[in-house]
Amino acid sequence: MATCGDFGKAFTENTSALGLPAPSSLFGSVQAAASNIATTLGARKTLGPGATVAELIGATRALAALSVVGALSASFYVGACIGSLIVAANTAMQCTTASAASAARTVTSKYGLVIPATMLTFIQLHPEVMIDSPSRGNYAFLASRQQAAA
Repeated sequence: MATCGDFGKAFTENTSALGLPAPSSLFGSVQAAASNIATTLGARKTLGPGATVAELIGATRALAALSVVGALSASFYVGACIGSLIVAANTAMQCTTASAASAARTVTSKYGLVIPATMLTFIQLHPEVMIDSPSRGNYAFLASRQQAAA
């Protein structure tokens, strides 16, 4: 039997490449990541698209481990987490022939994670959250500039 990739390690590596933290307590397994991303999306929906991670933390105690990125735009962080979820799900399913898109569909449907159209658009505008490219390392810098301009 083939061994699949390590979801938690892939998630952490992807967010690290983006210059962002991903506490293993929140994103170490596909279940935890899907649940915490859903919580984050729910809080972001309530607070609005201009919310910061600090405001998300205030809206839900489950995200307290993210205090280190409190001033960062929630949209940037959630977009990075969704992209990392897709990358990590694809890695975890490497023992199959699944693509990143089918891995994302499997994870989102299995765990009831509904990705809003605005977040899908965000990922399309910022493919570096899912694709290993030279611009990936600039992601956190762009997020901090966007936050400073707000």
